[in-house]
Amino acid sequence: MIQLWRLESLSATYDQALFLQELWSTSQGRLFESSLSSVLSGAVTSDGALPSVNYLHLGQHANFLTLAISPLVVVMGRWALPFAQVSVLTASGLVLWRIASRCLDADLAFRITVAYFFSGAILGPAIENFHDLIWIPLLGFLVVEGLMERHRWQVLLSAVLLLLVREDSGLVLFSLGLWALIRRPSERYWGVALMLGALGWVLIVTGWIQPAVDSSLADRFLAEKFGHLVEDPSRGTVALMLAMLREPLAVLQALVSPPGATLGFVLALTLPLLFIPLLSVDALLLVSAPLFVALVSQGRTALAVTLRYVLALVPGLYLGAVLWWQAHPLAWHQRQVRMVWTGAVTLGLVLTIVGNPHRSFSAVIPDSFVPWIHVSPRTMLHRREAALKAVAKVPAEASVAADTPLLPLLAQREALIRFPNSVRFKDREGVVRSVDYVVAFSGYYTPLAPVFKRERRVQIKIRAQVQELLAKGDYKLIHCEGGAFVLRRVQDRVPDQKTTPGISSHCDALA
Repeated sequence: MIQLWRLESLSATYDQALFLQELWSTSQGRLFESSLSSVLSGAVTSDGALPSVNYLHLGQHANFLTLAISPLVVVMGRWALPFAQVSVLTASGLVLWRIASRCLDADLAFRITVAYFFSGAILGPAIENFHDLIWIPLLGFLVVEGLMERHRWQVLLSAVLLLLVREDSGLVLFSLGLWALIRRPSERYWGVALMLGALGWVLIVTGWIQPAVDSSLADRFLAEKFGHLVEDPSRGTVALMLAMLREPLAVLQALVSPPGATLGFVLALTLPLLFIPLLSVDALLLVSAPLFVALVSQGRTALAVTLRYVLALVPGLYLGAVLWWQAHPLAWHQRQVRMVWTGAVTLGLVLTIVGNPHRSFSAVIPDSFVPWIHVSPRTMLHRREAALKAVAKVPAEASVAADTPLLPLLAQREALIRFPNSVRFKDREGVVRSVDYVVAFSGYYTPLAPVFKRERRVQIKIRAQVQELLAKGDYKLIHCEGGAFVLRRVQDRVPDQKTTPGISSHCDALA
């Protein structure tokens, strides 16, 4: 229900639209294509190039497995993504329950499963924009279950699928193999095979497949995450790993810096499990590689507990807890332990909801307490109505530039770019074109602009860009209602001829 409300209230934003466009293009036979992904490429963000309609998202993330959802997009449209997102994460919890119930008492297995569903590490990624990491808990659980039950085909199939999630999912598989090597003597050969397979896949994808498509991985993503550790991350993954080995003190400093945020991150992740993973050698091995990357990375997303990146840690944390309880069964029978655990799960859930991750609970949780900023559900529905009226003015095949809240409503088309970044793009032949329509929702930001700098800057930029387009005569205002407006490109305009802004002087969205 929360995901449905996010779509209806315009809370779903850029990544939701990006993946919808990529999967829609894939369903049309154009694998990985996304003009919205092109907007985020290194060439556009760093070098000022124009986005292109035939850009391949593969250059940024090798999300082969996610393309399997594309037939659902044909059947369900934009609703396919939240359906798949919630379904896969729910299935992961059921597999966790199956594993735990085989190792532990039914009540304890149930408690671990409840902790999974109520944790911020699952609830946050379940209610944010669609992402390609939803598969990691499910496949990670299946790999370890296969190793524990000695189901060879399950291990092999789940491991292959796990590698196809994304280029960095090999880190998860590497940790699972390391655990099998050290903690499961009967499966040590499988552990070595998983580690070698994971390492080889990561090197092949990041060193050959992705650079052959686009340089964004090296130019943008490695620089954003590891630019503080190496002078030139653009040299690639292998060079980055070697540079880290040469600078152990810098890596060690990055692991614990900033100390407060690092400690808070670890405690928040383990709170729903009563901090048991901190005592578990199995958990430490199972999360070793992805936790290392999370701690040494820089940027605001590195230590965020409710963002999708923490899903790489979920298999290790929860299976590590299961194995610890299996080795310490008497601890569960202490009444105080059960009471404290209930309080820990409840506290974690309350903190997650009050934190309003991804503004998914903004209908009931204010966006700001001091000063008080709260957009009521009625206002959200009014904004939805205004947005749908504006989007209805755009033909299905038209090229569009739209600002962020409107992108998921327009993503099932070939040419869609972010406004106000640009109104120009490259078509399949490389010819520079201007979009047919511009759709923006300046009024969406009005309740938030007085407090939040980002929303204020976006609103100001949208209004300035639209006034410039109208003043040049390149576009004509054809719709303005409820803070949303639509511009249509003027066809065959005589050079240097100015068009009258028309109703723009009476449009509250441009005030």
